[in-house]
Amino acid sequence: MEEKDNDVFFSDSLDVLQNSDFSPQCRENYQQDKKKIIDGLRRIEGQVRGLQRMVEDNRYSVDVLYQIAASRMALARLATIVLEAHTRDCINKAVQDKQRRENTIEELMEVIRKMIH
Repeated sequence: MEEKDNDVFFSDSLDVLQNSDFSPQCRENYQQDKKKIIDGLRRIEGQVRGLQRMVEDNRYSVDVLYQIAASRMALARLATIVLEAHTRDCINKAVQDKQRRENTIEELMEVIRKMIH
């Protein structure tokens, strides 16, 4: 992958974060799971550092791929925790408000699309 391709990959990834338009009152809906999420992120950070060392040490590509898959799955598990909290709290409240319902459902679908692609 060329440097330019890397820039596109990472800018697309960051675009997900920059385009977030969640309502301010829903920014703390995962607080009961915050410690679990932070601990998981720290483990993933360690996995990614290990991956970097594997690449620097020219480890077997299949082993690197397995570790990448494990890191992605760990992130997906954390995303599921946050998504469930968001759905149970923010989405549940918003769909009860007829004026906010359609925008809220579209926002949720956009989050899901970004998670699975």
